[in-house]
Amino acid sequence: MTSTSPAPVSAEPRILIFGPPSLARELEQLLAGEDLRVSAEPPELGRVRANDMIVLDLAYGGPTALDALSYWWRLPDDERPAVLSLYTDARHRRLALSVGDAIRLPYDPGEFKDRVIGLSRWHASWRRAVVATRKLNEARALLREAEARMSRLEARNQARQKNDREVTAYLAHEIRTPLNAILGFSEILKDQRFGPLGDPRYPGYAADIHNSATHLAAVCDDALDFAKAEAGREPITIEPVSVSDIFDRAVSMVHGLAESSGVHLRVEIEPDFPELRTDGSKLLQVVLNLATNAIKFTPSGGSVKLKARIDKFRGAMLLVIHDTGIGMTPGEVEVAMQPFGQVGQPLRGRPQGAGLGLPLTRALVERLGGQLEIVSHPGAGTVITVLLPREIAAAA
Repeated sequence: MTSTSPAPVSAEPRILIFGPPSLARELEQLLAGEDLRVSAEPPELGRVRANDMIVLDLAYGGPTALDALSYWWRLPDDERPAVLSLYTDARHRRLALSVGDAIRLPYDPGEFKDRVIGLSRWHASWRRAVVATRKLNEARALLREAEARMSRLEARNQARQKNDREVTAYLAHEIRTPLNAILGFSEILKDQRFGPLGDPRYPGYAADIHNSATHLAAVCDDALDFAKAEAGREPITIEPVSVSDIFDRAVSMVHGLAESSGVHLRVEIEPDFPELRTDGSKLLQVVLNLATNAIKFTPSGGSVKLKARIDKFRGAMLLVIHDTGIGMTPGEVEVAMQPFGQVGQPLRGRPQGAGLGLPLTRALVERLGGQLEIVSHPGAGTVITVLLPREIAAAA
């Protein structure tokens, strides 16, 4: 017998006889009709499989059988076959029981049969549990590895996003500084404050420079606001806020754009809508951003409605901006909600910005402890809902 590493588990267990041929013949007769396969030609020790069963005659095998018993005893539990030892010397019983089961010679045939069948079935059941446990442990290890990988990816993604925000804020700040000078000097040239420029084309060029610089400055301001909102650096001032006042101020600021665009503005506030405790300036910026965007993407003759109502089911205060504009597909909504994502061109108003309007608005809403929801269909308009807590202190 050779001591090598145990063979892998097979799907079909065997009963291997390490003893005289007569033992194998007797066991075959006893197990007739049972679904158990008896083999009178046992393989080398290292070829015994973990789901096999061994019937070992210690008296017949002598020292070699004791060596085999010691070999199986040294194997880990989940690599050890089932062993039924037949012994005559009581000194061997303790070693036999440490590996498996033992029965003293001479045995009763009926008891011998029952012990073989019982040990075989118990070992098969135990092996199934071992295999299931091993697979479960492997699955857990894979899950832990996947979670660790996801954590590393998330950490890298957060670091990359933080770096992108910082770079965006830095560039916007650096561009904004010289833009102030360009705006100031172009305004002087445009208005010819120090006298006529000579050629009549100069004031037009100066106006173009001033308008372009104004647009670029607005893009820089959006980028700076977005970077601060995403980083959570915008201070929150909690105060009593009337949504009616917020809507009135927003409507007065976008009224000119709506009138020139032929878009009807409507305001609806549910009776008994409560006063909020939130940051009024940030809430105004949210409503103003959404209303301006709705007007710019609504054709002449369309309407933009500002509504406030209570959602008793979710326990939230809802501010709804509903337009009858050109709408978006679900894919376009997803793009529009990404930083620097742009969908189409506005029907009117200033040129397309940096694609930070909706992401900035969502960041401000989340800073106020709320959520932003968008439902839109091409040609059927867009409904943007802002869900806010009544008390920002409880959600912030």
